[in-house]
Amino acid sequence: MRRTWWLGALLIVASAVTGDWATSSCQAQEAAPDKFALATKGAKKVEGLWTIYFKDQQVLVEFKPAQLQQEYLMLSSLARGVSGVGGGFLSSGMSWGDDVIWTFRKVGEKVHLLKKNVRFKAKPGSPEATAVQLAYSDSIMYALPVVAESGSGILVDMTRVFLSDDEQIGRNFGGSFVMDRSTINKVKGFPKNMEIAVNAVYSSSMSIETVPDSRGVQVGVHYSISQLPSTGYKPRKADDRVGYFLTATKDFSDNADPQHFVRYITRWDLQKADPSARLSPPKDPIIFYMEKTIPINLRPVVRAGIEEWNKAFEKVGFANAIEVRQQRDDDDWDPEDVRYNTFRWITADAGFAIGPSRVNPLTGQILDADILFDAGFLRSWARDYNLFATPSDKANGLFDLQAKPEATVAMPGNDRLCQLTTGMQRQMGVAAAALFARGDMTKDGKLPEEYIEQALKEVVMHEVGHTLGLRHNFKASAWKSLADIEDPAKANEATVASVMDYCPVSIALPGKPQGAYYTKTIGPYDYWAIEFGYKPISGDEPAELKKIASRSAEPGLDYSTDEDTRPSDADPYSNRFDMGNDISAFAKRQMTLVNELLPKVVEKIAVEGDGYQNVRLAFNHLLGEYWETANFAARLPGGLQVARDHKGDANARAPFRVMDAKQQRAATQLLAEMAFAAPKLDPNLVNFLATNKWSHWGTTTPTRQDLALHQLVETQQLKLLSQLMSSLTLSRIQDNERKVGADDDAYTLAEHMDLIVVPVFSELNDPAAGDYTARKPLVDSYRRNLQRAIIKALGSMATRPTGAPDDARVLARTHLDAIKAKIEAAQKKDGVKLDPYTAAHLADLKSKIELVEKAQLSISSVD
Repeated sequence: MRRTWWLGALLIVASAVTGDWATSSCQAQEAAPDKFALATKGAKKVEGLWTIYFKDQQVLVEFKPAQLQQEYLMLSSLARGVSGVGGGFLSSGMSWGDDVIWTFRKVGEKVHLLKKNVRFKAKPGSPEATAVQLAYSDSIMYALPVVAESGSGILVDMTRVFLSDDEQIGRNFGGSFVMDRSTINKVKGFPKNMEIAVNAVYSSSMSIETVPDSRGVQVGVHYSISQLPSTGYKPRKADDRVGYFLTATKDFSDNADPQHFVRYITRWDLQKADPSARLSPPKDPIIFYMEKTIPINLRPVVRAGIEEWNKAFEKVGFANAIEVRQQRDDDDWDPEDVRYNTFRWITADAGFAIGPSRVNPLTGQILDADILFDAGFLRSWARDYNLFATPSDKANGLFDLQAKPEATVAMPGNDRLCQLTTGMQRQMGVAAAALFARGDMTKDGKLPEEYIEQALKEVVMHEVGHTLGLRHNFKASAWKSLADIEDPAKANEATVASVMDYCPVSIALPGKPQGAYYTKTIGPYDYWAIEFGYKPISGDEPAELKKIASRSAEPGLDYSTDEDTRPSDADPYSNRFDMGNDISAFAKRQMTLVNELLPKVVEKIAVEGDGYQNVRLAFNHLLGEYWETANFAARLPGGLQVARDHKGDANARAPFRVMDAKQQRAATQLLAEMAFAAPKLDPNLVNFLATNKWSHWGTTTPTRQDLALHQLVETQQLKLLSQLMSSLTLSRIQDNERKVGADDDAYTLAEHMDLIVVPVFSELNDPAAGDYTARKPLVDSYRRNLQRAIIKALGSMATRPTGAPDDARVLARTHLDAIKAKIEAAQKKDGVKLDPYTAAHLADLKSKIELVEKAQLSISSVD
């Protein structure tokens, strides 16, 4: 700017001397438009929030002076993902990273693009504000060249902004951005936003099966830019008892939090049109437009799922807070226009539904939202999941017994990642296999219409909940008993406390009438959360919000979310795809159901004239459910019930309460009975489990095409043992003994190890006299594998620092001594002739125990 001012002054002085100042001024004015016209010649002019000229992969933006003073919200997303990379988290349609604010500043012949630092602030004019300004700054992302200037503004080349990997997408699959092969595919303009689609190309060293050559992976990256509005919206502070997405900042003028954090919930700006009316429509309702791509027969279901939330809004005084409108064939509006919130139906065949929204990161106000629903979700029962692959950690020592670090998704905005429909695909497979086996499904694989409608409505309600600001609540399924959930007379009531949980399909047990497959309506937690977030409050808002949140101890209002639901987390009722307030009862129910259905899959599923591949698929789904629910039960020992209640809440509970000893005991006993006993798999079934017979791209031929029975069972049993005998579980059990009253029933570490170890060697408890053979051994082959695993676990615990309590190490040694004594007794018992398998097995176990004893002696001598 200084150079331009100096040059202009020189021209004026020179012109005054020569008398040609008017002519020179006119020539200067004519030169600028010529440069502007030259730069934009032949370019496509896209008008909207900005005026963009686009040609030859160059994006030129014309900024008016006032526009350089504005703040812009930028949201990036994946218009096209890549299957088979990034742990499955590069899915089409998903938002990528946080919403960020861009500002622009002209510096000389450049325009700086700044990413605004929204995390730190203070009250304007305060001493803290000066300190914040000195300590924290915005990030200058680009110095963009000014191509031309005109009387109306400046022309800036922003090509580099979009042909880049600023969003660091490539790091999720080891890909480096290739600029000369990346292209800008589309530029759209609307009154309130600009949309730019980029076909980003990455070169990856990973082998990605879904692309011909991983050195040229294409990812569709979508940039959406809108002006940050000034609406007079009043933010609402968050409370940790109620689950909303947050915008968190540090306000150094606010001392309510010791670290100066101010947390606002994300929500829409809903205000009553008539504040004095008990029930009033909002000034600006939340309007969802259903795209015409939605199948006509399913439109009523989608509409019902969206409108279901109006029940909660009516409780806080809003009539028709959410409106649903159907796109007509002649409508010309574009779903990428931020003035429209849409429910979009796509056919990516990836089986997902997501509800991304655009949020003001300064206030938490939701500005617009879209729901993308992939129709592949409704066809996904036939997906061939590899449910029984051998876990990689087995080879690395499954029984190192250290508390394993959690697997985390290396991507921005991870708290907003929703994988409901990934799990729903598996649930649909379980339902299809069960309904097939029960004879309630046609041979062509069509699921009952009632099932499809209930599953679809539940997913729609869940995703709409996200667009309203709500986070997952994985404790909602523990609200009711299984009897209430399964009761056909209560099928139209909420079966779970919140649709923000991930809920399994409920298939009636044999001989019982079918109730609801999925919950048909929102639950008490959903009503309560909407009250907290959207109730109009005219008086003391903080006091009223605390009053609402203080109800958290009421039945059905428990809240537990993603970061509370990792495998290492203490509360076994914070789970995905569990059901009911008795986990052991649910696990036993599902395992019993699977045992009843498995023998029927050949008869019910195999179609005359076809192969038996669908039989294998149904078997996989059913057995997968068997072991999945067993893993739920394995989380009970050492468990703690976790509550978020505050002091002074009605019926407030302690943050941690030791799980009832009877429940812990029942869970371990159930696993000993149904998971660690030798499985009964009918040869007439397992010999009909055919694999795919095609050999070409997109198919795999397993090393073993028949079912690897022992590997399958061993792998699943090892997963259970890894949970039950991990150092974390054992430490919690020991700690929990001291967290209950001295006279209260406690589930002890000694009892836990007894309940696991002793039943596994039950065959050695006074074996019956007789001649055992290889065909009828004393110890079954499945049990031999399990016994080896137990000896390995106990041996590791007795000889190595595993992180388990020392009491567990001593108990392990005691159990090894007892097992050795049982082995010796069985080997010497009169009248017992051991089969060759058992004889060799017991000799091997005894030698392993003796090696442990020697190692223990060696360690003792060092001490």
